[in-house]
Amino acid sequence: MLTHWDARSLDDLLAEYGLVGTPEEPFPNDGWSGAQLTLLRRGLDRFVLKRTSWATDWIARATRDHSLREAFVAIGQLALPDAVVAPYLGAAADGSAAAMLMPDLSGRLFSWERPGEGATVTPEAVDTVLRSIARLHATAPPTSAPGSGTGWPWTPLQERLELLTRTAARRYADAGLSVGSRFLEGWDAFDRLAPPAARELIGGLSADSAPLVTALERLPPALLHGDLKLANVAVLDDERVALIDWQMVTVAPVAVELGWLLVSNAPILPIGPDEVLTRYRAAAGDARVELGDWDAQVDLATVIGLLLRGWRKGLDATAGETLATGETAADDLSDSCARAVEAAGRRL
Repeated sequence: MLTHWDARSLDDLLAEYGLVGTPEEPFPNDGWSGAQLTLLRRGLDRFVLKRTSWATDWIARATRDHSLREAFVAIGQLALPDAVVAPYLGAAADGSAAAMLMPDLSGRLFSWERPGEGATVTPEAVDTVLRSIARLHATAPPTSAPGSGTGWPWTPLQERLELLTRTAARRYADAGLSVGSRFLEGWDAFDRLAPPAARELIGGLSADSAPLVTALERLPPALLHGDLKLANVAVLDDERVALIDWQMVTVAPVAVELGWLLVSNAPILPIGPDEVLTRYRAAAGDARVELGDWDAQVDLATVIGLLLRGWRKGLDATAGETLATGETAADDLSDSCARAVEAAGRRL
């Protein structure tokens, strides 16, 4: 088995699957990291080739991903439970980029930004995802990186928490990245609509997330996918769950995963956050996930969610959106702010 993705050339990887010389077609997708995706066809079979590099991928730079950690997952260097599949066929070097080949699962992935496309999110599907994710969280992470004695290149906790804050958005905008302007527009909307206590909380953590990091360090760590938006999830025929986009894989308390799960999928989740957390806790009990103080996990997930996604909640509230649960985005923003302020008062 390869110990490093750059030990193989892209031509060699493509040759294994009969794809050398196959034209690469545009592949529309909802990703916004800067990674480039193309479609390759072999008869009726469809494949996606994902290229990422330090130069092109702003998330790689923002999370200090010098080694391009997703490519290590793509070559099978991360042991996963039977319930979870990382559906890569391999990874290889393409110049300075990591190129990852996978089957095209776009018809099975849950719809996210494009309603009506992909799989439908039902309460039963949510349960299946939560059971599989709980088994991932119960899996012991490796202690060293593939082929070395150094630590695995996990996404740093502080960088993950601050990835989408106003402070980070200003840096992205100054660097000429369009996502920076989008995030800033959202944070402006948040500041217009959120109550003063919530604006003060999120503004303070955006400038310095240390109090949140300290609170999280009191909880047991777990192996996390790191980007659990449902557009990265497909339920397979055998009820296993395939997860793509492992770029932010990390080891941290489950509050980090749950906070992002709840806020990134709020528009399409058919059940509310309290019910999602109740179902996750039951699944975690079955999988024997070490949760520590569950109430603290819930509180910190609430704060993390608003810190990471308050900008989008502001945009959705301004646009008059309605969530899949029937709650308006404006009410969701108000409720999220109140919960986060109360949770921060208990934990930070």
